[in-house]
Amino acid sequence: MKAIRIHEFGGADNLRLDEIEKPTPNADEVLIRTAAAGINFADTMLRQNKYMFTPELPFTLGFEVAGIIEAAGANVRNLQVGQRVLATIRGGGYAEYAVADYRTIVPIPDDLDFGKATALLVQGLTALGLLADLKAGQTILIHAAAGGVGSLLVQLAKHKGAKVLGTASSAEKLEKVVSLGADVGINYTEPDWTDEVLAATDGKGADLIIEMVGGELGRQNFKCLAAGGTMTVYGAASGEDFQISALGLLWKMQTVKGYNLNYESRENMAAFTKELMSHIAENRLEVMVNEFPLEQAKDAHNALEGRKTMGKVVLTIN
Repeated sequence: MKAIRIHEFGGADNLRLDEIEKPTPNADEVLIRTAAAGINFADTMLRQNKYMFTPELPFTLGFEVAGIIEAAGANVRNLQVGQRVLATIRGGGYAEYAVADYRTIVPIPDDLDFGKATALLVQGLTALGLLADLKAGQTILIHAAAGGVGSLLVQLAKHKGAKVLGTASSAEKLEKVVSLGADVGINYTEPDWTDEVLAATDGKGADLIIEMVGGELGRQNFKCLAAGGTMTVYGAASGEDFQISALGLLWKMQTVKGYNLNYESRENMAAFTKELMSHIAENRLEVMVNEFPLEQAKDAHNALEGRKTMGKVVLTIN
């Protein structure tokens, strides 16, 4: 089968289209004929060996897939060959076939496009997890609001009754962010962006900041985090960390926390999935997808890293 692998760490040029052996599922796994594989900043960081773990090379990228079950192991329950599903995996998604533990599988409706389903699997569930602290009437600042997670965060936060401030890096993206429901769009590449946040909140600052850029922008967030407010960090698209002053948090009773969907409880995941499917059934969410053929994985990575996309980026396969 065809697969996109890395044989050494580095830039997008290191993504190689290989012919490899089709995987065989074990007793607790299903074999999925892949239709769409999600691309995330985590993939680009792993490609550069900047992620939370270092894989053995060569390695097939891809943490999420959507497709059709082709075979199932002996212990698999409540799933059928031929069923349309989503799955989270520990690599192997950029390929014509992938194996996944059956306990990570989410069935998808026949009328839900595979690309959109892939966006909902990680980005949608992450968005709902990030909004756990949000209360109606609060102000939320969402960074990278035109991205895969950000675009869903804007819509879901608005549904939950928040005042939404969304940042992006261009006028075109900001126009889209506002069309999705943001009350205010802010260009975070401008030096005075924190002043715009304060102006939009009457000097108070945002009650909840959703941060995934890192570096200097991460540090600047403290200028516009309200007293008693919370900043939730779920990534670092810039590839740069930032320091936090413990005494600074004490002064205004602020909180900084991390969020990683991989550590979410099964109960919450089930509840989030049910909520997302309800939004989709009622046409309350616009799911934006950028599709690239498997063979164009390098172009897809370059587009994501170059901030040239809005919404979810996926590889289409088979």
